[in-house]
Amino acid sequence: MEFFIQKDYQDFEDDLLKLPHTQKMIAANEEISLTNQTYFIVSGRVVEILLLPDGEAHALVAYGPQTLFPPLFSASMPTKDELIFRFVQPSTLWGYDNTLLANYAEQHRTFAKQLNQSYLKHMNYYLNDISQLITSSGMQRLVTFLRYYLDEHHPSDNLIPIRQKNLARLIALNPTNMSRNIKKLKEANIVQVSGAGITVLNPEALNTYLD
Repeated sequence: MEFFIQKDYQDFEDDLLKLPHTQKMIAANEEISLTNQTYFIVSGRVVEILLLPDGEAHALVAYGPQTLFPPLFSASMPTKDELIFRFVQPSTLWGYDNTLLANYAEQHRTFAKQLNQSYLKHMNYYLNDISQLITSSGMQRLVTFLRYYLDEHHPSDNLIPIRQKNLARLIALNPTNMSRNIKKLKEANIVQVSGAGITVLNPEALNTYLD
């Protein structure tokens, strides 16, 4: 996951706490319906996923602590079934009515400025990620995730604790030819797949698939 947004609203956490909101505790691998709500992430991580016409899934943006999702100015758009939000970590959220936040922004210029900056950042990520989706291969997206997980979490023995059949669901990766690509990495002795997950045997060799 190259597109990760967090802490862009860290200066407003105390102010947001004072506004009327509902608190939610969300388990990993759950999905959430947005309706007319915007959420502040207190802790955890959520991935915004685009469901492609062929039924596959592709991650657009990941959101972490001290940010709002979705971008407020696009939240009033009709929610489409093709766009979902899935949690990849246990998370705590504060939920706000969109109208309430819009009214608050009208009265607080610094908050309104941050809304605009964050919205532009989100849209830039969308455009870049859609470009990657069009131009990169399924293997490149798989390798990008494996590299990201190793660099971010430094797992013991390079073990990524997810099963192959759950890979797309748990990491929100476009699983185009996923089984075939994992098989190629296994045959090259780069990864090993077991009931415990995927073990990366040769992390440096992953880079050869990113050229």
